[in-house]
Amino acid sequence: MWRNFLKLVAALAAAVVCASPATAAKAHKTGWLQDYHRLGHIGGVPLEQVWLHPEFDIREYRSLYIAPVEIDCVAYRRHPDIDRGNAQRLGAAIRAHLEQQLKGAGIFAFVSTDPYFMTARHQALTLQLRLTEMNSGNPDARALIGFGAGATEVQLEGKLYDNKTKRTFVEFADRRLHPGSSLLFGRSATCDSEYLMGVDLKGIMRGVVKLFIYMREEGPLREQ
Repeated sequence: MWRNFLKLVAALAAAVVCASPATAAKAHKTGWLQDYHRLGHIGGVPLEQVWLHPEFDIREYRSLYIAPVEIDCVAYRRHPDIDRGNAQRLGAAIRAHLEQQLKGAGIFAFVSTDPYFMTARHQALTLQLRLTEMNSGNPDARALIGFGAGATEVQLEGKLYDNKTKRTFVEFADRRLHPGSSLLFGRSATCDSEYLMGVDLKGIMRGVVKLFIYMREEGPLREQ
């Protein structure tokens, strides 16, 4: 009987984690974006908070420069000896991932991380990303306690602006907590904070790509 009870508890825990392996949360206001009050959700785009200029038409642009990911100096304040390196590695990884995914989306004639494309030219955009939270949490608590204890935390903010005018047309922010799960991922993966934060950042990148596709397919907000 006791064995059956333990199996039931384990099954319920797995069901909860399967339903929501990572938790989206409202982004903290760090002051990097122009206005956090205007951020909202766009249906079908898996990003927590987004703002689009109502007249912006992404179809009028030919090139996109993806700038190096900035890292807020307080992003890794809780575990600086670990999370500073995590932030640097993950920042480089998501930049390369976005370049690959946005090239494949076929929205622009050119998508690049080459500084050549950051010049003030016509029909050119720059995507700037900033890691504003990087918390590796408590691996032991995730593995031994679970249910959100010791969860990792990441927050990514971004803005899209015109290279020539420097006018910002898009802003977004997304913050995610990952509880891990020894039942689902195994103890090793659950204790690997960089892996869990990478999973969440990859999910945010998926949302960024879908946001770009949404802007191409739906056009300016004023026309919707």
